[in-house]
This record gives sequence, C-alpha cells and structure tokens, in this order.
Amino acid sequence: MSHQPASNATADRWENEGGSPLAESYPESLGITRRLTETYLVGGYSYTNLADATAQARRMQKQESGL
Repeated sequence: MSHQPASNATADRWENEGGSPLAESYPESLGITRRLTETYLVGGYSYTNLADATAQARRMQKQESGL
C-alpha cells in the first residue's frame, strides 16, 4: 500500500473556501477608488473635518461650564 497525497496543490496555490483573492487592479478596473479618511468623534457625532470637530468640542465645553 503506497501513500499518495490527496492533491498536487502546493501551499502557495492553496485557496480558502472563500475563493481566490481579487487582483489588486480589479477594483480600479471598475472605477473604484479607495480612500482612507480620518474621523474625529465628539459628543456622539463623527466629523471628517478637524475644524468642525474642534468647534463642536468648544461649544460643548462652553455649554458644560454654563457660559
């Protein structure tokens, strides 16, 4: 009785149950652009503009201090 591997697949060709990963250029070929955006959280709201977040934080400080 000889022992034979179940398949000839190598580790570098292995694919998970989810299928093969998409090529890096695939989204771009569809016109999709990836952007990373900083988000500032103030009082339960999120802002993508630091000036807006700062203004809200100052308004909240004034409101808390009773001014």
